[in-house]
Amino acid sequence: MTSFRSERMQGIEKTLIRRVNDRADASCINLGLGELAFPTPAAILDRLREEIRSWPLGYTANAGLPELRRLIAARSGPGVTPDQVCVTIGAEEAIFALLMILVCPGDEVLVPDPGFPAYPTIVRMAGGTPVPYTLSPEKSFALDRTEVAGRVTPRTRIMIVNSPNNPTGAVYSEEDLKALAALCRRHDLTVLSDEVYREILFEGRAESISRFYDRTVIIDSLSKTYSMTGWRLGWCVAPPELNPMVVTFNQLAISCPPAVCQRAAILALQGVADDEKRRNIEELKRRRDLAAASFRRFTDLKFMTPQGAFYIYADISPKMAPGARSLDVAFDLIDKAKVVTIPGEAFGRSASRFLRVSFAAPAADIEEGIRRIGLFFGRP
Repeated sequence: MTSFRSERMQGIEKTLIRRVNDRADASCINLGLGELAFPTPAAILDRLREEIRSWPLGYTANAGLPELRRLIAARSGPGVTPDQVCVTIGAEEAIFALLMILVCPGDEVLVPDPGFPAYPTIVRMAGGTPVPYTLSPEKSFALDRTEVAGRVTPRTRIMIVNSPNNPTGAVYSEEDLKALAALCRRHDLTVLSDEVYREILFEGRAESISRFYDRTVIIDSLSKTYSMTGWRLGWCVAPPELNPMVVTFNQLAISCPPAVCQRAAILALQGVADDEKRRNIEELKRRRDLAAASFRRFTDLKFMTPQGAFYIYADISPKMAPGARSLDVAFDLIDKAKVVTIPGEAFGRSASRFLRVSFAAPAADIEEGIRRIGLFFGRP
C-alpha cells in the first residue's frame, strides 16, 4: 500500500475545537462552536432573491469585485484604497495566505496565548516558529507590553493581534495599542490584526492598531458581524507593496471567492442589514448578561464578563485534579452532562485550565447548559 508523506503536515492535527465538537451528538447543548445562532439577515436574502438573476455569476477578479473592494476600503480607514484589499474565503484563508507569504523557515511569529488555535498551526506549516505572548488571567487577559517586548528576538518578523480576543472577549486599550505600535516600529515587524469580532462589542471602543502603525494588515469577515459563517467571505487590507502578493496567492489557491457570496457582502456593507445587525448585537448583550447571571446562579466558577466577542472564559482550576487536562473535562461534560464547551488548552498554555463557553446559542440553551455545568461540578 502506498504511503503518503508530507513534512509540512508532520504533527499537524485537527484543532481541539473540532475534535471536541466531533465527539458531541444531536442530544448535546452546544456552547462550543464560535457561531451565532442568528440566521443570515432577511434583508440580504430578500435582495438576493430579487436581484440574483440579473447578476453575472462567473469568475470575478482574483482580488474580488471592484465594488466590494471599494466598500471594504471605505470602512477600513482614511487613505485606504481598493488596491489594498483582497477578498478571501473567510478570514482564515486571509490568515493562511499572509502567513504563507510572509513566514520563511526560521522566522518567529508572536501569537497571543490564549488565542485562536489556527495561528500557531499555520505558522508551523509555513516553516516558522510560533512564539506565544501571554495574556494573563491575573491581569484580566489584557495586553502586557512588557511581556510582548520580552518575546521579541532578531528572528521575529510578525505579530498577530486579536481584539476583541477569542477566547477571552478582552478588548485592548488604545494606550496599549499605541505602545505596541511603537514596539513594532522599533523592530520593523509586520502586524496581522484579526478584527473579526471588532463590531461584536458591548462596552467602550475597540480600536484597530492600524490607526497607529502603517505596517498593519487588517483581517476581517462577514462571519461574526453579520451572522454569515457559511458564506465564507472575508478579506484583508494590506500595505500597497504586499497586497499584489496576496492577490497572486489568492489566484493560485482559490481563483476567486464565489461571486454570489461577494454580492451578498456588497449588500451587507451597503447597510441593507444594519437594523438586524444592531438588534442581533443588542440580543447578544442580553445573552451575555444571562450567561454571566447563570454562572453566578448555578456555579461557583470565576470568570471575567467579556467586553466583546461572545464567549465566557471560566476558570475550572479549583475543580480539577492534579494532572488533569481541561480537554478531559470537556469530554466528560459531553459524555455525562451533554454540554459542549471548549477546553482552554485549545487556545494555548497560559490559561489551559479554563473552559470557553459561548453565549451565541439560544437563551434557553445558555441557561440550561450552564445549569448542567454547575451540576457537573457539584453545585446543587
